Amino acid sequence: MSAAVPSAAEPTTPHVAVSRSVRLVRVAVLIIAGLAIAFSATMHERLGFDLGLTAASLGGIGIAHLIEWFARRATSPSSLPLMLGLTAVAAAIAVPFIASAVGFAVLIAAWSLISALLEFIGGVVQPGSRQDATLLGATGVLLALLTLLVREDPVAVLGFFGAYAVLNGVFLGISAFDTRRANTATQTAVNAG
Repeated sequence: MSAAVPSAAEPTTPHVAVSRSVRLVRVAVLIIAGLAIAFSATMHERLGFDLGLTAASLGGIGIAHLIEWFARRATSPSSLPLMLGLTAVAAAIAVPFIASAVGFAVLIAAWSLISALLEFIGGVVQPGSRQDATLLGATGVLLALLTLLVREDPVAVLGFFGAYAVLNGVFLGISAFDTRRANTATQTAVNAG
């Protein structure tokens, strides 16, 4: 009798996970962005270079989210990857119009706070669908705080953005290869069916 009634902790509809290859697109974009920032350190004294690298990174992140949204449309539709993707693409489009170091820091902080809020909302509204939402949201808030603290130094802002990209890329990469989580989701779906 108790097996027929879903508990409050479980989602009422079974979640179909996004394929590993789709999740690895985001991982690759984050790792490549972080490494590009780390290995181009001699070019970071020019604000224009920093802005170009940031715009490319944010554009890649946005495209990765949109790929996830497109891949999920048929099996488990969610507007969260769409909103995350549009936020990153909008930030990428706005980056070239920045003329000062403070504006650069404010833009990165605004993007990371909006993304963090969306990740937290996704973790609450769709439990089990975005397993890493808490960590991604927390690192987004941390990025926003750190960039606002060093707002006068675009090299530090870009460095924190690169660290954010590498940290989240590594964590999402580990999560993509976590077979325990996939086995638990499969077993839950089998038990529900």
